[in-house]
Amino acid sequence: MNRIIRYFNQNRKKVYISLIIIVFLFGLLQLLNVMAKNKKEEEKDTSGINEIMQNNKSIVSNKSAVSGTSISEKKLKKDTDVIDNFFKYCNEGNIENAYNLLTDECKEEMYPTIDEFKRIYYNDLFNEGKRTYTIENWFGDTYQVRMTGDILSTGKIDGNQTKQDYVTIVEKDGDYKININNYVGRTKPQDKTTSYKNVVITIDEIQEHTDEGCKPKDVKDFDGDENTVTHEHFDLEYYVQEILNYENDQGEEQIKEVFTANEVREKLLRELKEKGNQLSQDQIIQGVKEEMNLDAENLEREHKR
Repeated sequence: MNRIIRYFNQNRKKVYISLIIIVFLFGLLQLLNVMAKNKKEEEKDTSGINEIMQNNKSIVSNKSAVSGTSISEKKLKKDTDVIDNFFKYCNEGNIENAYNLLTDECKEEMYPTIDEFKRIYYNDLFNEGKRTYTIENWFGDTYQVRMTGDILSTGKIDGNQTKQDYVTIVEKDGDYKININNYVGRTKPQDKTTSYKNVVITIDEIQEHTDEGCKPKDVKDFDGDENTVTHEHFDLEYYVQEILNYENDQGEEQIKEVFTANEVREKLLRELKEKGNQLSQDQIIQGVKEEMNLDAENLEREHKR
């Protein structure tokens, strides 16, 4: 023991240097092991991505066209499987199964009935027959789908016009659905107020679309990012038409028989201004429907006397 202590005291500098070298080499070895493990995982991920892209020729890339970031193997497969199923149903003419893949939000905002989905979306894209398509991640959960006419199935060269759509994947409780026709989904705005003709309007919920989803006059950015890939809007005229088309308990549309769109618009704006801090937007709109319907019925009765 004394011999060891004496050796340490006589060679203290050498001992310290040796310990530092040993610690350094151990750390370097650990680092190389981590790098080798990461490389192996990257190669595995790349192999998985390549396998997915080989099996699904419609996928253009595993990277976002906007940000350039890579999409994980698991996400790419799940997302593109849902999109493939939707367009497979459309190509097969299975409209009901295709419609069932839409989210409830998309149905409410874009296609409230399967007949409207068929008339507005399906007939526009698939009236010439089957379509081939490519899928490319645009940003986040939204994918660009470019469609061309399938010449082999239709025999029509003029049906080969390219069309595109933006499809957004929505996962809820392990179930995957899609939003189509440039509709991204509903979001909660940070800035819950906007203005129309000097009237401040409180907004509980907004609809988000890709740039091709709305006309420029409708656009108002709510999230504070002027460079946002999507934009949001509050469509006053949509609610004006909704009030005009309101059906009472007898299934009658009394409001449009008595009031003009301008009168409905002014009424709605007044209510939004006066009650915007006490009631939600939906409550105000429903109140305007019921009140104007009652006024219309009273005016009709007075007119018949």
